[in-house]
Amino acid sequence: MYGKHRKTLSASVLAVVLGTQIGLATEGSPKQVQEVHNVNVTANRMELLDLDTPASLNVITSQDIKNSGAKNAFDAVNMVPGITSFSYGASGLEFGAMDSRINIRGLERGSLILVNGMPMNLNGKGGLSSVPVESIDHIEVLKGAASTLYGAEALSGVVNVITKLPTKEGGSATVSIGNLGHQNYNVTYGTPRLVVGIERSYHGKQDPSTPIRTDIGHKKGYEYYTAREKGNSLGMFMSGKLSPYWTLNVSHSEVQSAFSQLSTELSAVQQAKHSTTYKYKDYKNNASLVYKNGNTMGTVFYNDRDLKGQNRIHNSTNYKMNDSNYVARQYGVDIQHEWDFRGGKDYLIAGVLGKQETYTTKSGPVYASPHRNSYAIYGNYSYEIKPKWTSIIGLRYTDIKDPVKSQHVLTPQFQLLHTINTESSLYMNVGKAFTMPNLSDTFKTVNKQYQSVSGRNLKPEEGWNYEIGYKHITKKDNWKIALFHMDFKNFFSWKPDSNGKMTVRVNGGRFRNTGIEAEYGRLVSRRAKFTIGASYSNPKQMEIDKHYWKQANPKLQFVGGFHYTSPTWSYGTSLNFVTKRMKNRDGYINPNLVTWNAYVGYQFNESSSLRIDARNLLNRHNVISNGDWEYWDEPFNYQISYTQKF
Repeated sequence: MYGKHRKTLSASVLAVVLGTQIGLATEGSPKQVQEVHNVNVTANRMELLDLDTPASLNVITSQDIKNSGAKNAFDAVNMVPGITSFSYGASGLEFGAMDSRINIRGLERGSLILVNGMPMNLNGKGGLSSVPVESIDHIEVLKGAASTLYGAEALSGVVNVITKLPTKEGGSATVSIGNLGHQNYNVTYGTPRLVVGIERSYHGKQDPSTPIRTDIGHKKGYEYYTAREKGNSLGMFMSGKLSPYWTLNVSHSEVQSAFSQLSTELSAVQQAKHSTTYKYKDYKNNASLVYKNGNTMGTVFYNDRDLKGQNRIHNSTNYKMNDSNYVARQYGVDIQHEWDFRGGKDYLIAGVLGKQETYTTKSGPVYASPHRNSYAIYGNYSYEIKPKWTSIIGLRYTDIKDPVKSQHVLTPQFQLLHTINTESSLYMNVGKAFTMPNLSDTFKTVNKQYQSVSGRNLKPEEGWNYEIGYKHITKKDNWKIALFHMDFKNFFSWKPDSNGKMTVRVNGGRFRNTGIEAEYGRLVSRRAKFTIGASYSNPKQMEIDKHYWKQANPKLQFVGGFHYTSPTWSYGTSLNFVTKRMKNRDGYINPNLVTWNAYVGYQFNESSSLRIDARNLLNRHNVISNGDWEYWDEPFNYQISYTQKF
C-alpha cells in the first residue's frame, strides 16, 4: 500500500513538508491552509504520509513555530501533547552544564535530538534552544522507542530538526525588540544552490528566577535565591548543494549566559560572602555531508560542544574556572540503501553506522579522556499482508566499545498498520530501546585525580514501548489518539566510593508509564483553524534499593491554539497547561504551569510586515522544572518585530 504514497528519500535533509500538522495552521493562502496531509522521514527513515506512519508523530512547520509564540524550537516542541520539558531558564536556556531537556512521555533524558537525521546528543545531553529559528524548515517529533533505527538514547522518542534547503533566490531581515532586555536580529539569504543565515539575540536580567531556598537555609544558616543575569547568543547556518548528489549543512552557535545565587542576609558583608555568580560560554558546531543517489544515501557527520565556565564569590573580584568545563565531540558515518519488491508493495531499508564519542574535562588534572566507539547494522522490512494491512519488522545490532564495559545490544521493533480508508488508519507499534551511561559518569575526581569509578557490571538502560493508535485526517478536521505503555529497567544511579562520595555509577532503578494522548484540529473557515490536545499518564520511577514507586513527571497536560490569517492581518493564541505535578524540596506540589501566548501581525505589502508577540499573558511564576528545584519562566513579556523581504 505504500507504493503510491512514498518516495525513497531516506535522509531527513531531503524531506519536504506538504502541508500543516495537527497543530497551529500554516500562515498563508486559504489553499495552503486546506492542505492537511504532511510527510515525515523520521519514523521509518523514508518519506511517508502521516496517515501511513505506524507511530505517534507530530510535524511542526516553521510557521507553526511563529504561530505558537515560541521563541525557539524548544518552546515549539512543548506544544506537543505528551511533552513536559525540564528547563533551568526561559525557552530552554541552559546554565552551563545544567542542561534543559525535552521529556517525552515522562521519561527524563529519554529523548534523542537529531538535526537533519544526525544525532546531536553529546555526553547524554541534547538541547534545542541553540538552534537558530530561521534555519528551521520544520521539526518532526516521533514518540515511542526508536533505537531500532537510531540507536542509543531514543528511549521515549526522537526530535528531528530539519533545516532549510536552497530553493530560490531571496532573503529577509528581521529586527525584534521587547521588554526584559530582549533583542533579536536575523538575516537570511538563499539561492537555488545555497542558503545562509545569521541570528543575534540578547536577553536581560531576571531577578528573581527562583523562589527563596528556605530548605537550604536551615542547613547553611542562610537563605538564597537564583537570578538570571544578562546574556546573548549567536547562531549561524549554511546549507549548500555541492552537486546534484552532495549537500553540505553547517551550523554554529555561541551562547553566553550567567546566573547568580544571591544570599538574602541583611549584612552586606555576609551577603557578599555567601553570594556567587556563575558565567558560561557555550560553543556548539554541527556539520553533515550528505550523498543521495537513487535509493542509496550516505552521511558523514560531526558535532561538538565546548563549554567554559567560571564563578566569582561576591566578596572577590576574580573569577576562577569551575568544574563545568569540558569538550565533547561526536563524529561518524551512516550509509543506507533501499530495495523494493513486488512492484513497490514491499521494501527493505538496511544500513550501517559507525561513530565515536569523546569527552574531555578541562578543570583539574586529567587522568583519562574517555571515548566510546559504536558500530551498528540495522534493517527495516515492510511487507504488505493485504491491500489494507502492512507489517514492518525492524532489527538493530549495536557493538559498543566502552571504556568501562563493552556491550552488544539487540533492539527489535514490530509495527502493524491497518488502512481503514483514505482518511483513517489504525496502527500498533512495539519497540525496544536503550541508552549508555554518559562518558562524564565514567571518570570522577577522587583524591584530586580523575579515576574510573563506574561499576564494572554496568549495563545499558533498556526497556520496551507498547503503543496502539488511531488517525483520521480530512481536509476539514483531523483526530489522533494513542494509548501507550512504557517499561524500562537498569536505570542508572549512584553509590558511594571509598571516600563516601556518591560517584560510582550503577544500575538498579526502574521506570514505568501508561497513558493516553489525543489531538483534534479543525478548519473553522478558509482562513481560521483551531487545535486542542491532551495527555494523561502516570509516570513513576523506583529508585535503586527502594521497594516503592514515586511520581517521576507531571501527569496531565492540555494544549490548544487558534490562528486566523487574511491578506493583511493575522492573529492567534496558544495555551500549554500542565497539572498534577510533582513535589518540590519544600514538600509542596509544584503549581500548575500555564503558558498563554498571543500575537497579531500586519502585512504592509508583499515585502514588509509588522508583528507583536505577547507571552505569559497571566504574568505567572511558571515553574519550568520538575521535582525538587524550582526555576521560573519569564514574567509577562512582549516583542515587536519588523520583517523586510528582499
